[in-house]
Amino acid sequence: MEARVAGVPGDEESGLLPRPSTAGRRQPTAAARRAHPPPPVWATVDGPLGLPLEEAEGHARRFFLWGFACLPFLWAINCCYFWPVLRSPSSSDAFSRIHPYVLRSAVGFTIFSVVLLTWATTFIIGGERLFGPGWNDLVMYNVADKLGISGFMG
Repeated sequence: MEARVAGVPGDEESGLLPRPSTAGRRQPTAAARRAHPPPPVWATVDGPLGLPLEEAEGHARRFFLWGFACLPFLWAINCCYFWPVLRSPSSSDAFSRIHPYVLRSAVGFTIFSVVLLTWATTFIIGGERLFGPGWNDLVMYNVADKLGISGFMG
């Protein structure tokens, strides 16, 4: 049994707000459709305050390349700043030159994060049981005792 909304024809979707009727309205001509350009596309999260597409490619490339210089958090910044590019399909013409840099930054930061978390988890969970007596040489909290510079504290 189908519920009907009063005043809404049966072929329209029934809902809280009926669709406005287009009867009596003129359809826009092709010239009128061309007069209104599509909404602007922004490559950065700050929209119109951000970079134009021409400059955005240079910034995305620099963030990506500097990420290899032991600054992988620039890859995370690249992904956050160019979030609209990362969310758009790769076939989008507007972002076709920026998308590879941002996508590679996302992959690079993901790999870096996995390696960092694995390394940290190994040291946190393993500790002296995993590394044996060499653990005392690896940890940093007893460096002051080894160098004899902790005597002035107490």
